Amino acid sequence: MLGGWFSQDMPDEFADHDAALADYAESTDPSLVARVAGEVTELLALPLDETDYALALVELGMEVEPPAPYSPSGWLALIGGRFGERRPEYGPPRT
Repeated sequence: MLGGWFSQDMPDEFADHDAALADYAESTDPSLVARVAGEVTELLALPLDETDYALALVELGMEVEPPAPYSPSGWLALIGGRFGERRPEYGPPRT
């Protein structure tokens, strides 16, 4: 997700980081969005400092800075929270 939506082309493709997150959430299978939320939660559970989180963002493909005023861990927490709130819509109940 980070390398695809937050590459150096992101400012040309989206108005801001929120627009990129919204596009990812709307255009990606809900199970993958949920997986990102889980992986972000696991990453934040590691005993890392901000420098390590910044390096993790780069290693995961993010080529732009997190939006102000977020630190790398704050940005990850925002992503995890936003994607963790999404609930898949299920079809009609089986009869």
